Amino acid sequence: MGGWQQAPLKIVFFDVGQGNSVFIEAPNKNQILIDGGPGSQILNKLGQAMPFFDRDIDALVLTHPDADHLNGLIDVLKKYKVDKIIEPCVVDSSAAYGEWNKLIEEKKIYKTCAKFGQKIKLDKGVELNILYPLQSLESKSLKNTNDASIAAKLFYGENKILLVGDAEEKTEYQLINSGVDLKSQILQVGHHGSKSSTSENFLKAVNPEIAIIQVGKNNRYGHPAQEVLGRLKNISAKIFRTDLDGDIEFLCDEHNCESQ
Repeated sequence: MGGWQQAPLKIVFFDVGQGNSVFIEAPNKNQILIDGGPGSQILNKLGQAMPFFDRDIDALVLTHPDADHLNGLIDVLKKYKVDKIIEPCVVDSSAAYGEWNKLIEEKKIYKTCAKFGQKIKLDKGVELNILYPLQSLESKSLKNTNDASIAAKLFYGENKILLVGDAEEKTEYQLINSGVDLKSQILQVGHHGSKSSTSENFLKAVNPEIAIIQVGKNNRYGHPAQEVLGRLKNISAKIFRTDLDGDIEFLCDEHNCESQ
C-alpha cells in the first residue's frame, strides 16, 4: 500500500476473550462499534484504538442480546457519547438487557431495529449494509437469540467484509436463499467458530480469503470446532484467531485490506 493518498479505513477485531467486538473507523474518522464483548475490557481496547480526547462514537450495533456481545456495550454507553444504536429489538429478560434499554432511554439515544436493506453511511464510499434479519424482529420472542443475530456487510471500494455475529446455519441458509451477494474477502466467522455455523454452502457463497475467529483462550465450549477449521482450510482461507493473535487489525485503501 505504501504512502496513503488519504487516511485508511481501519477495522479492529478486538480480543475480548470469549465474545465479539469489532471497531470500524472510516477515513473521515466516523466510528462504529459492533458488539462489546463480555465485560469492561472493551474500554481499554477503545482507549487504544481511539485518540484519548475522542469520547464520541457514531453508532453502536448490538448484534443480539447475549452477554458476550452486550455487556461491554453497557460500559461503553456509560463512558461515551453515542449518536445512534442499531439492534434486533427482540424480547430478552436478562438484567443486562434491561439496563441497556434503560440507559438508551435516559440518554435519549436514537435507536433503530435492524432489518434487511438498512444502510449506515460512514463516509464517501464506506457503507455498512444490514443483510439480516430479513424482516424486523421488533418485540419478537425467540427461543434461540442467535437466530436474531444481525449480519452486515461493510463496503469500501473493492473491499467487502462480512460480519455475522452469532449467526448459525439456519440464518446462513436464509441469507443464501435471499439471493443477496455474500461474496467477501474477509469473513468474521459465525458464533466463535462453533460447529453450528460456517456451513460448507455458506462458505461457498462467501468465498473468503481471510477468516477471523473471535474466541477466548481455552474456552469451555471447545470453540473453534475442528470441523469449522477444516472447512476453512479446504477453501484455503487464511485464519486469524483472537485467542492466538490478540487484536486483529486491518487497514484498507479502496483496493485491498492489509493486516497490521
